[in-house]
Amino acid sequence: MSKDISRIDKTNSKERDTGATAKKKKSGFNTLLNYTIIALLLIFVATAFVKMDVFNMIMNSIIDDSAEYTLLSDIKEVCDDAIDSSEKEIKSRDPVYVVELDEYVAPKPNAKNYDSSYENYKDDTIEVHYYKERKHSSWFHYMEVRIKHPSQLRMALAYNKFAKTGKIRKLPTEISSDVNAVCAVNGCFYNVRWGGIFIHRRELLRDRPFGADVLLIDSMGNFHIVEDKQLKTSGILEQYDIINGVSFGPELVHDGKELTITKRDWEPFTNEPRTAICQYDDELHYLVVLAEGRNSQSVGVTMQTFAHEVAAKNVKIAYNLDGGRSGTMIIGNRLKNRVGWGAEKPQSDIIYFATAVQN
Repeated sequence: MSKDISRIDKTNSKERDTGATAKKKKSGFNTLLNYTIIALLLIFVATAFVKMDVFNMIMNSIIDDSAEYTLLSDIKEVCDDAIDSSEKEIKSRDPVYVVELDEYVAPKPNAKNYDSSYENYKDDTIEVHYYKERKHSSWFHYMEVRIKHPSQLRMALAYNKFAKTGKIRKLPTEISSDVNAVCAVNGCFYNVRWGGIFIHRRELLRDRPFGADVLLIDSMGNFHIVEDKQLKTSGILEQYDIINGVSFGPELVHDGKELTITKRDWEPFTNEPRTAICQYDDELHYLVVLAEGRNSQSVGVTMQTFAHEVAAKNVKIAYNLDGGRSGTMIIGNRLKNRVGWGAEKPQSDIIYFATAVQN
């Protein structure tokens, strides 16, 4: 009898030990499960708010044996801290704005961001400053532009169509209005001539070289100038992602130095209205220069005089656009210069700057 009781006691003791061990294992499993759930939740929070320093802090705390969390209150506190910290970080960063290449119409600028005289415009992505100076018995107009993203420097065609003939044309202020330009300048007037290079939205629409300089604008918003006959052999199309390209010229300033004008195209040696687009050394920073001529207040300038005055503004590179009566400088769809001997002239293309702030 006593042996049976002893045997039963041993059996019960083993069962109690087995039960305790099972409870410990279950408790350990529950603890591990809790920490796993905590880890997954915290990883999700850290990933969602792209806050790697918060993520690292949380993960280090999880590994630390001294850290103790309760499943509800501590997780909520850590999550709240992560959200608050991430929101502050996100707000402190400059947002990235892009104007899609295939979009014909850019975002509409806020009219309140123009001053009353339409000489200045500023928002989070673009700043424009206009002024003029009296030189060589002529008015010189300047439009300085800074943008945040290369996609804000754009080219637009009348009616958004490439036309070999002169039938498809519009006033530059109308094209500017169509595409919501903050400011604009006339382009190369490609369909007034048979030849030249014309690239729009990476597409080579005209390839008829005749010895003119070509302005190429790449996807980083940088200017490159080559002679049209060397366009395909120079390797520039392979080296850079060229978005737009126009033929007129000549190049006026190269690496900050005034060039000597030798080409005889476009009446370089007589006093005429002139237009140029330039880029400063700090890249997304541009200058448009227009010298009036052929009117009662301005006689115009030679190409060499124009190159000299443009170089005096310390630009890195400058390219001569169509001048004469074609020369138009626009801010907020308002013409800033007097146009030659008559009214604004219908044309085929403009170069413009857009805001990237979506309304």
